Amino acid sequence: MRRWWRRERPTGVALFLFGVRWAAWAVAAFIVTLGILPEANVHREPALLFITMGQNAAATLYLPLMRPRVRSLFQRSIGEVNDILVLSFIDVTIALAIVYLSGGWDSPYYLYAVTSLLVPSSLLGLRANLVLAVGFVGVYIIALSTAGSGTDGPWLRGEMNNFAVFLATPFLVAVVVQFFGWMARQLTAERERAQQVLDENIRLQGERERLIAQEERNRIAREIHDGIAQSIYMLSLNLETAAEMAAGEGGLSERLAKLVTLAKQALLEVRHYIFDLKPLLTGEATLSSALQSQIREFTTVSGLPARLEVAGQERPLPVVTGTAVYRIAQEALANVYRHAQASDIDVLLSFDHSSVHLEVRDNGVGFAGEGDRGRGLKNMRQRAQELGGDVTIESSPASGTKVHAVLPLREE
Repeated sequence: MRRWWRRERPTGVALFLFGVRWAAWAVAAFIVTLGILPEANVHREPALLFITMGQNAAATLYLPLMRPRVRSLFQRSIGEVNDILVLSFIDVTIALAIVYLSGGWDSPYYLYAVTSLLVPSSLLGLRANLVLAVGFVGVYIIALSTAGSGTDGPWLRGEMNNFAVFLATPFLVAVVVQFFGWMARQLTAERERAQQVLDENIRLQGERERLIAQEERNRIAREIHDGIAQSIYMLSLNLETAAEMAAGEGGLSERLAKLVTLAKQALLEVRHYIFDLKPLLTGEATLSSALQSQIREFTTVSGLPARLEVAGQERPLPVVTGTAVYRIAQEALANVYRHAQASDIDVLLSFDHSSVHLEVRDNGVGFAGEGDRGRGLKNMRQRAQELGGDVTIESSPASGTKVHAVLPLREE
């Protein structure tokens, strides 16, 4: 029962129907125990009281305990049916039989029988509810005519007013239940619409914040480009001019050449920060065009020749994959400029059916060891491994270096 409660979370309407049903049974039990009814209405007590209590208990426990087995039984025997509606009709029939067995007119179970209409009334439409109420009233009149005093009873004589109220009650139940059902559906629809509006507002707020943040990043990138980057670029040009003018002056020329290299490294770092602030691979830009722009920028700043070759059929990539390849190429080119002392650089971008490959080769001084030293090499490996790929580095002294990155292709 506790597991079912946590799983199903019965609605307030269902709990209300169960509560009303038990309240009607309690009223019937109270009337029976008072001993104020004629013998014709209580001569089968307390048997009818226990029967109705069992009926009520079965109706209450059906959903949490018995429904899975009964529903599967219905499906095997008669196919797909609304098991609750079928059992509700059986419940109404039993309740009317109880009214007949308890003497018809003045039966303490009439209110209990009326409450058996609540469940089917909550499942049916208005027209079907009215038909159900007509059927209930017809069966009730037959029970009055055949039980107790039959047609000689007071319901056709001195108590016509009460009889009219009893006949009207099922119709009132049908209309009232339909009204509350309509109200519940309206409230549910309003709640769903309000939740949708709230979700949309949250999404729009998040989008607005993202756009504001991106606009701020773009503004900072523009200021760095127009300010610091231009200043460092002009500094490197002036240092190159000074180095040329100081040619042949020994230590000064060598010192200026080192300063030129340092200035260009600083400019590359600033360019990296600018690219980090800007969104990559958006719109219709392809990875190869983004890499070509990067290589052109690298050649302009460093003065080193670099070429891009594309092999295989280029295809649209997830943004995270394309960005990772772009950043790995950026880091590899920066390492070439800082450490390789290369005069020639080749970049190969290739595609196969399941992965994208990037190779950056240089003819520089190379190095001995496994190639795990340095923040740049570790950053490249980390970027690839985060997406299920890897980076391998091949190098030996005086033989150049090859950085090979492979990343799996995944659907966005």
